[in-house]
Amino acid sequence: MGNQQDEVYGRGAFQLYGSELQVKISDLLADVFGRDDITCWAGDWRGILYFTLDDEDGVDPQQIFGFDPSTGDSGELATLPELMAAIDRGDIADAVDGTGFATWLAETGNTELAVATCAPTVELEFIGGSPDERVTEPRDVVTHVALAAVIMGRLQALDVQPGDPIPDELFDRSRWE
Repeated sequence: MGNQQDEVYGRGAFQLYGSELQVKISDLLADVFGRDDITCWAGDWRGILYFTLDDEDGVDPQQIFGFDPSTGDSGELATLPELMAAIDRGDIADAVDGTGFATWLAETGNTELAVATCAPTVELEFIGGSPDERVTEPRDVVTHVALAAVIMGRLQALDVQPGDPIPDELFDRSRWE
Protein backbone atom coordinates (compact mmCIF):
# COMPACT_ATOMS: atom_id res chain seq x y z
CA MET A 1 0.00 0.00 0.00
CA GLY A 2 3.01 2.27 0.24
CA ASN A 3 2.78 5.52 2.13
CA GLN A 4 -0.95 6.20 1.85
CA GLN A 5 -2.19 9.29 3.73
CA ASP A 6 -5.22 9.52 6.02
CA GLU A 7 -8.42 10.85 4.43
CA VAL A 8 -11.48 12.29 6.18
CA TYR A 9 -14.98 12.31 4.67
CA GLY A 10 -18.08 14.15 5.83
CA ARG A 11 -16.17 16.30 8.36
CA GLY A 12 -14.88 13.15 10.05
CA ALA A 13 -17.97 10.96 9.85
CA PHE A 14 -15.82 8.43 7.98
CA GLN A 15 -12.05 8.19 8.13
CA LEU A 16 -9.91 6.19 5.70
CA TYR A 17 -6.66 5.32 7.45
CA GLY A 18 -3.26 5.93 5.91
CA SER A 19 -0.43 3.42 6.13
CA GLU A 20 0.77 4.38 9.62
CA LEU A 21 -2.67 4.26 11.24
CA GLN A 22 -3.53 1.07 9.35
CA VAL A 23 -0.59 -0.68 10.97
CA LYS A 24 -1.25 0.75 14.44
CA ILE A 25 -4.97 -0.05 14.52
CA SER A 26 -4.57 -3.39 12.72
CA ASP A 27 -2.07 -4.45 15.41
CA LEU A 28 -4.54 -3.42 18.11
CA LEU A 29 -7.35 -5.43 16.48
CA ALA A 30 -4.97 -8.38 16.10
CA ASP A 31 -4.54 -8.30 19.89
CA VAL A 32 -8.30 -7.93 20.48
CA PHE A 33 -9.25 -10.82 18.17
CA GLY A 34 -6.16 -12.98 18.73
CA ARG A 35 -5.22 -13.19 15.05
CA ASP A 36 -2.56 -11.60 12.88
CA ASP A 37 -4.28 -11.38 9.50
CA ILE A 38 -6.32 -8.21 10.08
CA THR A 39 -5.99 -5.04 8.02
CA CYS A 40 -7.99 -2.13 9.42
CA TRP A 41 -8.88 0.24 6.59
CA ALA A 42 -11.11 2.80 8.23
CA GLY A 43 -13.18 3.97 11.16
CA ASP A 44 -16.25 6.10 11.64
CA TRP A 45 -17.43 8.74 14.06
CA ARG A 46 -19.10 6.19 16.36
CA GLY A 47 -15.84 4.29 16.85
CA ILE A 48 -16.75 1.43 14.52
CA LEU A 49 -13.72 0.01 12.70
CA TYR A 50 -13.71 -1.48 9.20
CA PHE A 51 -11.26 -4.28 8.44
CA THR A 52 -10.47 -7.25 6.21
CA LEU A 53 -9.19 -10.72 7.10
CA ASP A 54 -6.22 -11.50 4.91
CA ASP A 55 -5.85 -15.26 5.48
CA GLU A 56 -9.26 -16.64 6.48
CA ASP A 57 -10.23 -19.76 4.53
CA GLY A 58 -13.50 -19.31 2.68
CA VAL A 59 -13.56 -15.53 3.17
CA ASP A 60 -12.89 -13.15 0.30
CA PRO A 61 -9.85 -11.06 1.34
CA GLN A 62 -11.77 -8.00 0.09
CA GLN A 63 -14.71 -8.65 2.43
CA ILE A 64 -15.06 -5.74 4.84
CA PHE A 65 -16.07 -6.51 8.41
CA GLY A 66 -17.20 -3.97 10.96
CA PHE A 67 -16.31 -4.05 14.65
CA ASP A 68 -18.15 -1.90 17.16
CA PRO A 69 -16.14 -1.81 20.40
CA SER A 70 -19.10 -0.32 22.29
CA THR A 71 -21.33 -3.33 21.64
CA GLY A 72 -18.64 -5.94 21.04
CA ASP A 73 -20.41 -6.85 17.79
CA SER A 74 -18.67 -7.60 14.51
CA GLY A 75 -19.81 -8.89 11.16
CA GLU A 76 -19.66 -8.69 7.38
CA LEU A 77 -20.67 -5.37 5.84
CA ALA A 78 -19.50 -4.89 2.25
CA THR A 79 -16.53 -5.55 0.00
CA LEU A 80 -13.54 -3.27 -0.31
CA PRO A 81 -14.56 -2.26 -3.87
CA GLU A 82 -18.09 -1.44 -2.61
CA LEU A 83 -16.61 0.66 0.19
CA MET A 84 -14.36 2.55 -2.21
CA ALA A 85 -17.31 3.09 -4.59
CA ALA A 86 -19.35 4.62 -1.74
CA ILE A 87 -16.43 6.95 -1.03
CA ASP A 88 -16.12 7.86 -4.72
CA ARG A 89 -19.88 8.54 -4.98
CA GLY A 90 -19.69 10.77 -1.94
CA ASP A 91 -22.33 8.90 0.04
CA ILE A 92 -20.09 7.19 2.59
CA ALA A 93 -21.18 9.58 5.37
CA ASP A 94 -24.80 8.51 4.85
CA ALA A 95 -23.75 4.87 5.25
CA VAL A 96 -22.35 5.62 8.73
CA ASP A 97 -25.35 7.54 10.12
CA GLY A 98 -24.34 10.93 8.78
CA THR A 99 -27.57 12.39 10.15
CA GLY A 100 -26.68 11.26 13.66
CA PHE A 101 -23.19 12.69 13.19
CA ALA A 102 -24.58 16.05 12.06
CA THR A 103 -26.82 16.08 15.14
CA TRP A 104 -23.86 15.25 17.40
CA LEU A 105 -21.81 18.07 15.84
CA ALA A 106 -24.65 20.57 16.33
CA GLU A 107 -25.36 19.49 19.92
CA THR A 108 -21.72 19.54 21.01
CA GLY A 109 -20.47 22.57 19.10
CA ASN A 110 -17.79 20.51 17.39
CA THR A 111 -17.22 21.26 13.72
CA GLU A 112 -15.45 18.05 12.69
CA LEU A 113 -13.61 14.98 13.94
CA ALA A 114 -9.91 14.55 13.34
CA VAL A 115 -8.69 11.26 11.94
CA ALA A 116 -8.42 8.46 14.52
CA THR A 117 -10.93 10.11 16.84
CA CYS A 118 -14.52 9.17 17.50
CA ALA A 119 -17.60 10.04 19.56
CA PRO A 120 -18.46 6.75 21.27
CA THR A 121 -21.24 6.18 23.74
CA VAL A 122 -20.68 7.62 27.21
CA GLU A 123 -20.85 4.09 28.61
CA LEU A 124 -20.09 1.03 26.53
CA GLU A 125 -23.32 -0.51 25.30
CA PHE A 126 -22.32 -4.00 26.42
CA ILE A 127 -22.39 -2.76 30.05
CA GLY A 128 -25.65 -0.85 29.72
CA GLY A 129 -24.75 2.30 27.80
CA SER A 130 -27.17 3.89 25.35
CA PRO A 131 -26.37 4.59 21.69
CA ASP A 132 -28.25 7.86 22.15
CA GLU A 133 -25.84 9.13 24.83
CA ARG A 134 -22.50 10.02 23.28
CA VAL A 135 -19.46 11.80 24.64
CA THR A 136 -19.31 15.54 23.97
CA GLU A 137 -15.55 15.65 23.35
CA PRO A 138 -13.90 13.41 20.75
CA ARG A 139 -11.92 10.42 21.99
CA ASP A 140 -8.89 8.72 20.53
CA VAL A 141 -10.08 5.57 18.73
CA VAL A 142 -7.13 3.48 19.97
CA THR A 143 -7.95 4.36 23.58
CA HIS A 144 -11.65 3.61 22.97
CA VAL A 145 -10.91 0.16 21.51
CA ALA A 146 -8.33 -0.68 24.19
CA LEU A 147 -10.70 0.35 27.00
CA ALA A 148 -13.52 -1.74 25.55
CA ALA A 149 -11.17 -4.74 25.24
CA VAL A 150 -10.01 -4.39 28.85
CA ILE A 151 -13.57 -4.18 30.17
CA MET A 152 -14.68 -7.12 28.02
CA GLY A 153 -11.72 -9.13 29.34
CA ARG A 154 -12.67 -8.29 32.91
CA LEU A 155 -16.27 -9.36 32.28
CA GLN A 156 -15.01 -12.68 30.93
CA ALA A 157 -12.65 -13.10 33.91
CA LEU A 158 -15.59 -12.48 36.26
CA ASP A 159 -17.71 -14.94 34.22
CA VAL A 160 -20.42 -12.32 33.71
CA GLN A 161 -23.03 -13.62 31.27
CA PRO A 162 -25.41 -11.56 29.10
CA GLY A 163 -28.23 -10.29 31.29
CA ASP A 164 -26.23 -10.60 34.53
CA PRO A 165 -25.92 -7.46 36.65
CA ILE A 166 -22.59 -5.67 36.29
CA PRO A 167 -20.58 -6.46 39.43
CA ASP A 168 -18.80 -3.70 41.35
CA GLU A 169 -15.56 -5.71 40.97
CA LEU A 170 -15.48 -4.70 37.32
CA PHE A 171 -14.36 -1.20 38.30
CA ASP A 172 -12.26 -2.11 41.37
CA ARG A 173 -8.77 -1.01 40.30
CA SER A 174 -7.02 -2.88 43.10
CA ARG A 175 -8.47 -6.17 41.83
CA TRP A 176 -6.94 -5.68 38.38
CA GLU A 177 -3.48 -4.35 39.33
